Amino acid sequence: MQTCQRKEAEKRLSYLGLECIHLPDFAMTKPSGPHVPILAPPPDLLKTRKRLIVLVNDTMQDLGILAYRQLQRELGINGGSVVNFAKEMVKCSDTDNTAERDAKIFKDGHVLQDKTTTPALIVLNAGQLLYSHKYDQAMTLRSWSAMPRKSIAHDMVRIRDNENRVPGHENAKKHVKTVFDEVICNPDRVAADAEVYVIAIEDGTESILNLLTHDCTSPGPAFT
Repeated sequence: MQTCQRKEAEKRLSYLGLECIHLPDFAMTKPSGPHVPILAPPPDLLKTRKRLIVLVNDTMQDLGILAYRQLQRELGINGGSVVNFAKEMVKCSDTDNTAERDAKIFKDGHVLQDKTTTPALIVLNAGQLLYSHKYDQAMTLRSWSAMPRKSIAHDMVRIRDNENRVPGHENAKKHVKTVFDEVICNPDRVAADAEVYVIAIEDGTESILNLLTHDCTSPGPAFT
């Protein structure tokens, strides 16, 4: 069920212009080997943005999911994921707001016709840092431990660091640093004069504070 919910959230975000960008290649096309996806506008659009919001989520969550306990209850897919947050960004960037236009934005399946209004949002993926060759996908530790076993008495599938982890993304701290070094602070991918606003959730705060305190030495955008 959670797999279907994740796919639906990704689909609704794609309607808003946010796509899965696969690292380390920084490509929209999913590779056939180890990778970690993040959410962002397409690369050609991302580079034009002068203000970006970067969201660093908790290490227990799947990409773009805020809380399954809310997603599966009263808030639904939009409220339990970053879909509603992205919709609020679309609403705030609309220069011709009306009650009717705002209501339309928040309808399920709303598709942006003007891609220049794609939210300037980058969602990091501190949770899905394990790669399964069998399923060709990135996974959280929770999803990894839920993979089928030979029997109830068997241990979970063994994690091999040289096969099931992506260089530069072995843990949340390295993932955050790599994304900042190779994407956010890279003038080939984000404008050098862009303003970057960072939001960290739960233990995502530890990774981002560590980065800003010890590792943020690359020249690049101004952070808030």
